Amino acid sequence: MSDAGTLLGRAEEVDRLSQVLSAVHDRGAVVAVVGEAGIGKTALLRAASEAADADGFRVLRAAGAASERHLPFACLHQLLQPLLGAVDSLPDSQRDAILAAVGRLDSDVADQFIVGLAVGNLLRECADGRPILALAEDLHWMDPPSLEVLGFVSRRIEHDPIVVFASTRDETLGAFADVRPEMIELMGLDDETAGRLIDDRAPGLDPALRARLLSEARGNPLALTELAVAWSRLPPGTLISSWVPITTRLEAAFASQVDLLPDATRAVLLAAALNDGSSIAEAVAAGSRLGGASVSSGDLAPAVHAGLVRLGDDRLEFRHPLVRSAVRHVAGPEERAAAHGALAEVLTDEDRILSHRAVAAVAPDESIAMALEDGAMRAGRRGAAVVAVAALERAATLSVDEAAQGRRLVRAADFAGQIGQPDVVIRLLDEAEQLDLDEVDRARAAWRRQMLGGFLGGDLARVRTIVTTIERMATAGDVDGALDSLVTLSVAGWWVRFDSAMRAVVVDGAERLPVPPTDPRLLSVLGMTSPLDRGADVLDRLTAMDLDAVDEPLSLCLLGSVAGALGEYELSLSLLERSLPGLRRQGRLSNLSGALAAYGPSAWLLGFWDEASAVSTEAIRLAEQTERPANAATARVYAAAVAAGRGDPELAESLVARVESDIPLPTAPLLNLVTLVRALAALTDGRSEDCFELLRPIFTAQHLDELVLVSQAATSLWVEAGVQIGAVDEVHATIERVQHQVDRGRNPYLAGTVRFGQALTADDDRADEAFAAAAESDIHRWPFLHARLLLADGVRLRRRRRTAEARVPLRRAREMFDQLGAGPWSDRARTELRAAGESSGTAPRAAALDLTPQELEIARLAASGLTNREIGQRLYLSHRTVGTHLYHVFPKLGITSRSELGAALEA
Repeated sequence: MSDAGTLLGRAEEVDRLSQVLSAVHDRGAVVAVVGEAGIGKTALLRAASEAADADGFRVLRAAGAASERHLPFACLHQLLQPLLGAVDSLPDSQRDAILAAVGRLDSDVADQFIVGLAVGNLLRECADGRPILALAEDLHWMDPPSLEVLGFVSRRIEHDPIVVFASTRDETLGAFADVRPEMIELMGLDDETAGRLIDDRAPGLDPALRARLLSEARGNPLALTELAVAWSRLPPGTLISSWVPITTRLEAAFASQVDLLPDATRAVLLAAALNDGSSIAEAVAAGSRLGGASVSSGDLAPAVHAGLVRLGDDRLEFRHPLVRSAVRHVAGPEERAAAHGALAEVLTDEDRILSHRAVAAVAPDESIAMALEDGAMRAGRRGAAVVAVAALERAATLSVDEAAQGRRLVRAADFAGQIGQPDVVIRLLDEAEQLDLDEVDRARAAWRRQMLGGFLGGDLARVRTIVTTIERMATAGDVDGALDSLVTLSVAGWWVRFDSAMRAVVVDGAERLPVPPTDPRLLSVLGMTSPLDRGADVLDRLTAMDLDAVDEPLSLCLLGSVAGALGEYELSLSLLERSLPGLRRQGRLSNLSGALAAYGPSAWLLGFWDEASAVSTEAIRLAEQTERPANAATARVYAAAVAAGRGDPELAESLVARVESDIPLPTAPLLNLVTLVRALAALTDGRSEDCFELLRPIFTAQHLDELVLVSQAATSLWVEAGVQIGAVDEVHATIERVQHQVDRGRNPYLAGTVRFGQALTADDDRADEAFAAAAESDIHRWPFLHARLLLADGVRLRRRRRTAEARVPLRRAREMFDQLGAGPWSDRARTELRAAGESSGTAPRAAALDLTPQELEIARLAASGLTNREIGQRLYLSHRTVGTHLYHVFPKLGITSRSELGAALEA
């Protein structure tokens, strides 16, 4: 019987896979076939691939192998091999990411997520006229980087003509679990079907053995077919040993067949079983060295005849993974080591040679250890941290001296920390710290141990210990590592709200480092850690710098973020905007999500609400793709702020509720930002008392100076709501406290809120002067704040019966609210204007306000002249998704062609 015979009893599963393939033009899909070894997963997927090929699919294949798990992106290379000629259609950063990942380009992969996005875009490009079926077999043996990329892509093919069929023995699916594929669990065949299979393979099998096989095989097709043949050849009366696991019995059956092969055949098979490739030529060459005599591919004929392997196109494929395992087990440890050594002699790829030399080594060998360490660092730069950990551990075991061994273990712990494996980190550090580490490595080990699980708070003593450790790094010569560690600590401190003593420790440690005073990392640490006490100094250093000469994207991102934290929003926006093209080009998606998240508050406070909403939407998407929950939360807050200001409390609430649910340990600053949005929604809705009470815990807290991030945006809301409900004394107290912040930190936006508050709370005899002073200040830089000042001034003048004077600020407020799209505020200004005797028509509604943030962003890019494909490449979306969005945009804007987009958006 052919392999198709193993599909007996699988009609339901075959039909389901056929249905998925038939629906490919409506939606993409992912199906995982799960079952024990030999249950028929490969046969089922082979039948599906044959059907797909007949239906015009492009079929891509990759299969995990235990011998290749240490090779980063080995399976990805298999999968993409037929498509690599098309990578030039991708943007440079994505093309280079794929070529670097598969080893065709000697370059670092800046961000592992760019590989996933690039692969997704390559598949979409190639699926344009012909749907794709990607077969991913044996996920449980797939190298971790390939599995991560496969999972990343599979989560994003719902709207593309792409189908992924995977197989695995493990129902947990590992890194593929987040895909949540449709599961097809293959169970054993029923007794009737199993009996037919036995009778077909071994029609003369002794009835007692037949019954025994039916009982033990439990419907496993491979066991039924292989053991039926093996047992049919036994002499009459042979006793079968008591029950053993079916995989063990199968492996033993295959091993018995291997034992019967000629020595030359066994030598080639052993080389093939240990090889991390499938080349017949490589196996034959290694087999010749292993056996001490020349062998050829013809020596494989006995293995082919026995059904153990298949040959074709210089590829050797084992009949089943258990055959490969049996070949290994038949050979002893010394013979396996010799085979690895033989493979190292015949291969040409340096990484593969090194892996075999490392396995073959039986004593410390510093040359191999050094090469493994170099390879591990390359793997880490390619995003293969799991591979880097394994290589560094092996390098440590082959190290000649303790210092080198310890260094490699500490580096392995760093990589394990990057991929969130604290148990591995602890084990590696425990081993390293028993050795004679040099000062740099001992400090690095201490830093990694102190930051286990991330920094979720702590007391002054812990912060002091961490900073002391960082200073030890610098003293030992690793100044860059020390400064980078301080940046990490300062960002953590921003979210967990360091108190003044903790901030002082971090700032003092940073200033003791021997780095230039305008190093962007140093300015970031000072400004983010102590925005009040060091804010003025950081702003002075920023303004003294030749910022036009700064072109490194990460430096621009750091400087833009700290400028925003200190209230210089125009400078922040300028620097962040300059960082974005470079981050996109370099494929630094994690950093890009952070830059976009930081862009949102500046754009919102400067009155670019459409842009704030669109940028926040992109930031959320990228932050989720790159697993940066803090960036996603920040972006959601400011998308929600736009919705709240425009009178959409339902959208605003859904966004901030998502923030609360997504962050497992919400920090005080983040929770206060959520409160800010709810307070703005209440004030926009005319619920001043609700707004005031929501903000009361923030502005009556003992340490307001620890909440600069919130006080920048929320002070004016607290003041306005407090004045409206008559809580002027509380508002006065807050204005004084905020003025103290301004005096300490020279924050321009906070200074504007003080002016705003002084005007709204001024006595009647001082009100004209106070409103004039506020209007003549820098408040015009922040349109929403300015418009509310003008509205409050107009209301005050009208109520004092100075109606002619009132119309001037009310008209300007109405115009500014209209430009912002702040409908409820525009309506309020119009109501006041009518009360002042001036007719004011209905607020014009920009058609663009009917667009979702992503539709608006895509429409703007299309209006600038970019094609759908170019837009998709910039936003990391498929061009079909872009086209779908534009399909919805045109009727919303009342236009019928792309050429009308610019005018419609401008209107």
